[in-house]
Amino acid sequence: MYMPISGVEMAIWPLLLIGFCVGVIGGYFGIGGAFMVTPALNIFGFPMAYAVGTDMAHVAGKSVVSTFRHWRFGHVSVLIAILMIIGTFAGIEVGAQLIMWLTSKGIEGPVVRWVYIVILGGLAVYILNEYFKARKKEIVTGKKYTDVVGTKLSDYVQKTLNVAPVVHCKVANLKISIWAVIFVGCITGVVAGFLGVGGGFLRVPALLYVIGVPTKVAVGTDLFEVMISGAYGGFSYAVKGKVELAGAVIMLLGAAVGAQFGTLTTKYVHGLFIRFLFGITVALACISVTLRQIGWLFERTYKKPVSAFLKDAGFKADQIKQMMVKKDVMHQYVVTEMGKPEWYSAFIKFWWLRELSQWIMLGSAVGLSAYILYLCFQGMAKERSEKRKSSNTSATV
Repeated sequence: MYMPISGVEMAIWPLLLIGFCVGVIGGYFGIGGAFMVTPALNIFGFPMAYAVGTDMAHVAGKSVVSTFRHWRFGHVSVLIAILMIIGTFAGIEVGAQLIMWLTSKGIEGPVVRWVYIVILGGLAVYILNEYFKARKKEIVTGKKYTDVVGTKLSDYVQKTLNVAPVVHCKVANLKISIWAVIFVGCITGVVAGFLGVGGGFLRVPALLYVIGVPTKVAVGTDLFEVMISGAYGGFSYAVKGKVELAGAVIMLLGAAVGAQFGTLTTKYVHGLFIRFLFGITVALACISVTLRQIGWLFERTYKKPVSAFLKDAGFKADQIKQMMVKKDVMHQYVVTEMGKPEWYSAFIKFWWLRELSQWIMLGSAVGLSAYILYLCFQGMAKERSEKRKSSNTSATV
């Protein structure tokens, strides 16, 4: 299928699959899932600015479905979400302006990927470390933990940085200064606008470890915030002409279905295990983006001269973009006509790293969503079994 705004040629099924899988994952973790979608779109050929804008639009629509489900479970703190939105709006515009400036310099792709690698890698290490510390504590105390609410940092924020006005959130069962929540929203908003994400992969950990919100409430509250901030971010990129509407709509169709299953699964799984799977997801995304960045190091050795050669040969920009990812075409022009086998060797390394990165991204999304679906159906089956036993017991009495 040809994408008219971005000029990308792409099959429909990967977009539907990405949408469905990220819908499941996003509904389960309380995130937009953009930290997987934006790199995936870039890997499949979307220029980074279009990948960012298209994903922003997709995230906003999908979050509506997930938020409604979490609202029914009582997992949404509107108070905290609204305070975060205040900071997020200003932050998103700053991030969007940064990406536009980098685009004008022609360096947005590698810069955004480096930022992804640093943030995703750091988050994965921190989240998994916190999970294993909790498990180790279980062994020492002999007590089973279903969730860990609060950290030393969140205690400090709640008790020491309690600058007036301080609000009481009944859903999250905490008292906190509104300035602390707004500040978290502002910082994650800048990152959201820059990376083209709803900010959930940063905001959920911030809600958990900085503000001290219970895991399931952090999940639902973040989705409510993503729904609003994602719509604003998508509109901002659309005005700049960087949203591929066809791609966003196709992904949204898959995401609307997947989000129902992901959200329902949180009803059957403990908060601590949600954190563990979240850490694994972030780590896999980091590996995928790292491989793509290594591929870029090979790509930059030949891209400009080969593009110039093909342009002089009479090919248009869209044609050149498609030609430079095909092995047979690159061999013909780079080796046969240009006499540069070393450039073709660099291209082959780039091509393999790109393919591996692409399949890790898709494979991790499919694998994680499949496991979440398994947990969902397992929980539903267990719930039915318990209801049946309860019904039989009542009938016997």
